[in-house]
Amino acid sequence: MSVSTATTSSSPASHIRPLNILHTSDWHLGRRLYGHTRYAEFEAFLSWLHDTISTQQVDVLIIAGDIFDTMTPSNRAQSLYYDFLTRIVKTHCQHVVIVAGNHDSPTFLDAAKGLLQALNVQVVGTACEDPNDEVLLLSDDTENSLPLCLIAAVPYLRDRDVRSSQAGESGRTKDANVIAGIEAHYRAVTDCALAEQAELLATYGQHVPIVATGHLFAAGGRTTEDDGVRDLYVGSLGSVSANIFDSAIDYVALGHLHVPQKVGGYEHIRYCGSPIAMGFGEARQQKQVLLIQFGDAISDGVNSLNTDASADIKNISMENIITSKVSTPSSKSPKTSKTSKTSKAAIRSEYVTLDLFADFEENTDVVNDEQTSSTSSTTNIINTPSVTKDNQQESPPPKKEAGQMFYDANKAMQVDTLPVPCFQKLAQISGDWSKISAELTALAQLSQSIWLEVIYNGAEIVTDLREHINDLVADSQIVVLKISNKQIKDRVMMQAHNQEALQDLGCNEVFERCLSAHEIVDTQKPALRDAYQHILQMIAQNDANAE
Repeated sequence: MSVSTATTSSSPASHIRPLNILHTSDWHLGRRLYGHTRYAEFEAFLSWLHDTISTQQVDVLIIAGDIFDTMTPSNRAQSLYYDFLTRIVKTHCQHVVIVAGNHDSPTFLDAAKGLLQALNVQVVGTACEDPNDEVLLLSDDTENSLPLCLIAAVPYLRDRDVRSSQAGESGRTKDANVIAGIEAHYRAVTDCALAEQAELLATYGQHVPIVATGHLFAAGGRTTEDDGVRDLYVGSLGSVSANIFDSAIDYVALGHLHVPQKVGGYEHIRYCGSPIAMGFGEARQQKQVLLIQFGDAISDGVNSLNTDASADIKNISMENIITSKVSTPSSKSPKTSKTSKTSKAAIRSEYVTLDLFADFEENTDVVNDEQTSSTSSTTNIINTPSVTKDNQQESPPPKKEAGQMFYDANKAMQVDTLPVPCFQKLAQISGDWSKISAELTALAQLSQSIWLEVIYNGAEIVTDLREHINDLVADSQIVVLKISNKQIKDRVMMQAHNQEALQDLGCNEVFERCLSAHEIVDTQKPALRDAYQHILQMIAQNDANAE
C-alpha cells in the first residue's frame, strides 16, 4: 500500500456531515441467459434498489462499471437505465456516479453526460487526459453547499489508455507496461484528489473522505465458471495489486468481478459483485450491494428492508435436500434406485450460508463442494438468506461491532452488506441419472419458477436424456435452459470433430481446431495464439459508437 503525503492522525476523522454511500456494479442490463431475456429481473432489481436507496437514506450511489452487457444496448435496456436515473432524483439520493466498464461503450455513456449532470448524475465513460477531470467534488443540496466527499472516478482503463504498443514486445513487457500505466493513472488522479482534500481541510477544518472507483481485475481475485466475466486484457495482463491504491483513500469501490470479495486483505478495498446471477456458475452466491457510512451516519445496524417481496426467495441447498434419494418412475428412467421422499417442509428448512467476504486464496475454488457437502449431489440454487460476516481482519485489527461487516474508528467509517433478493431462481444439477432424477423430483416439489442447467456425467451413455428430463419437469414450473451430456460429447463427438456444432465451441476452441486442421507446428503455435488473443481484444474493445 503506497504511503500518502497527506497528514495522518491517530484521532478519529471529523466529518463535515454524515454520509451514506451505496456501492453497486455489474448490472449488465440486457444480458440474456441461453437466449432467454431477463428484463423482468432487471426491472425488479432496479425497483428494489430504488426502495433500498430511500430506506437507507443513501446520499451517493456509485455504479462501478458494466451498466450494460454490450456496447450497443437494446432500447429496452436503455429505457430501464434512464427511467431508473430519473426516479432516483426524487429520493433522498443527492448524487449518482457512473463509470464505464469493459462491457460498456464509453462514448455511449458520455453522450448523455451533459444532460445527466442536470440530475446530479456524474458520468465518466472515457479515461480523461487531465486527471483533475476524474476528481468529482460532491456537495450537499443545502444552502451552504457543504462538501460531502471526493470521488476519484476512474473508469475501465482500456489498453490504449495506459500504454502504447511497440512492435516485438514480449508478453512480459506488455504486462509490465499495462500495470505501470494503470498505476501511473491512479497516482495522477489520487494526487489531484489529495490536493483538493487538503484545500477543503484548510477551508472547513474537517475531513472530506476520498472514494475511488475502478473496473479492473485485482491480483488474486476470484471468479466463477459461466459468469460472463470477460478478460480485460490479453492473457494475464492488467491484474493489478491492491498497492496501487493510496493509503489515504478512504474506500475503493471496484467492479468487474461478480464474486463479492475484498482485495489483498484490505477491508476498505472491495468488489460488491453483480446484483443478479449472470450464469449458473453463480447459483450459490448471495447477491448484494454495499453500504458505506461515514461520520454520524454510522448506526448500530442498517435500516430494516421490506422483506415481503423476498420472503419466498431463500436459498435452498440441494446438498441438504437430498438426504435420501427421491423415488422416480421406473418406466421413465434409464436407471432407477430405491429412494424415499423428501417433504417440502424439510426442503424449506435447509439453507446454505457462505462467507462471501473471506479472502479468496490462490488456486482455491470459490465454493468447495467437498467441504460443504455431506452428500454427493451437486445442485446449487440461488440465493442465501443471509451473509456470514467476514472475521478476517487486517493487522492491527480494527474495531468490529456486532452486526457490522467492518468498522474503522480512525476513519469513522463502516461497511455493511445489503442482501439483494433473488428475482429468478437458477439451479445447476450435475451427476449420474439417479442423482439427476432425484434432484429434479425435489425441485419440482417446490412449485417455484426455476431456470435449470443439467450436466450429465454418469458412466453410461444415455441417448434419450432430454426426453427423460422433460418427462420429469413436464408438470412443474421448471424451465430447462441447457442440458450437457458429457458422455455423448466425450465418447462420440471427440471421435469426429465434424459432428461438433459451431455453437458448442468457444472462440479459442475454434482457433485450436484451425491450428490442428492446418497442421501448424508446435513451435509456431504460441506466437499465433498471442496474436489471435490481441485480435479478440481489439474486437471486444472496439467502440462502435465512436466516430
